[in-house]
Amino acid sequence: MEIKKDLCANAIRKVALLITKASKLGMDISGYGEAAENQSNGNVYLWLENYPFTLFIDLGSDDVQACWTNYNEDDQEEFIDVDSMTLYQLEEWCENNEKAAAAA
Repeated sequence: MEIKKDLCANAIRKVALLITKASKLGMDISGYGEAAENQSNGNVYLWLENYPFTLFIDLGSDDVQACWTNYNEDDQEEFIDVDSMTLYQLEEWCENNEKAAAAA
């Protein structure tokens, strides 16, 4: 995983929160991915190739959320608060989103 170098102090702090959350979930952060700040909206994210979601913290918060994107159709996005979820629950949420998108 690559951590972008041009992050402000607050973004670096949020990257640390995301890495901590990913670790608590049992995610493998050693693979291909990146932690960075979205320049268009200020969200800080952790994207890892081996997972069907991206963890992020929005600009005005420290709450970790997950984003699932439907890349097959219209780039529709779904969001969920990660709070007390397990990795299994997050993956199941993504799978349910995939099924719902395919049925639509």
